[in-house]
Amino acid sequence: MKIEKLVGPIPATFTPMFPDGLVNYDLIEDYYALLVRNHIQTIFICGTTGEGELLTMEERKTLTEKWLSVSKANKDFKVIVVVGSNRILEAIELAQHAHQNGCYGISYISPYYYKPSSLAELIACCKQVANSVPHVPFYYYHIPILTQVRFPMIDFMEQASHVIENFAGIKYSDEDHVDFFKCLEYNQSTYNVFWGKDETLLSALSIGAVAAIGSTYNYMSPLYAELIKAFQSNDIQSAKSLQLQSIAIVNLLNTYTGLSTGKYFMKLLGIDCGPSRSPLKNLSDADKQVLQEKLNEIGFSNFSMK
Repeated sequence: MKIEKLVGPIPATFTPMFPDGLVNYDLIEDYYALLVRNHIQTIFICGTTGEGELLTMEERKTLTEKWLSVSKANKDFKVIVVVGSNRILEAIELAQHAHQNGCYGISYISPYYYKPSSLAELIACCKQVANSVPHVPFYYYHIPILTQVRFPMIDFMEQASHVIENFAGIKYSDEDHVDFFKCLEYNQSTYNVFWGKDETLLSALSIGAVAAIGSTYNYMSPLYAELIKAFQSNDIQSAKSLQLQSIAIVNLLNTYTGLSTGKYFMKLLGIDCGPSRSPLKNLSDADKQVLQEKLNEIGFSNFSMK
């Protein structure tokens, strides 16, 4: 399979929900319009930000259908669907469904309840899912902080690339810059290796990253576009300043509720993604008031999407 190199910030999308916790599929059209208006060409759905592991199979399928339906006429818009599941047969079903509905690629998270005890076992799991859609780019989603499945990704790439014909790369949500750098350089940088830590994008760019997947790209992609432009122009001081603004926002996410705080930011842009599902915590009214004050201090509206 010829591997297309993807570039720039790629939003890991939220799953819009009504106040009662049911999925609000009707909001996807407006959500898509916001992203396209801000020059986004690739998205990553049903992952961690999308609360994929809290959705039912039917909800994940319907969400996939909706995103692919609203973007169908836009040939430049790519949808990567996360199909991870503790049950491999479900992951295969989700992968085939995504392919049948026209996805660009799929991404698979390691089983995390009964975990693979070796790299060979992990790759065997990936191969089963990838082989079910042999003509669709396959990306492994490396997020050991949540899965507790931790193997060097350079070892994964060296082995998986020889046995998974549609292997296209990795979403790298870890902080091992040495391993990440090795992955970037593997096989003359043939594969996509997406950086998954928005608050340290500049450090990833400095060692060769060209694309990243994350939640804050949903609402402040203009900031990251300027950061990347500044880095490419060797204006490191401006790039550092922009990264510090990103860090300020990520600090707010970590201080409050993470996903629900991100959903609140989306509401400020006119895309009300509603609450997050239990056991995730939601913002109180008092939290929202303090958060709004802090956003005004930071100048959020100066670099958010419009």
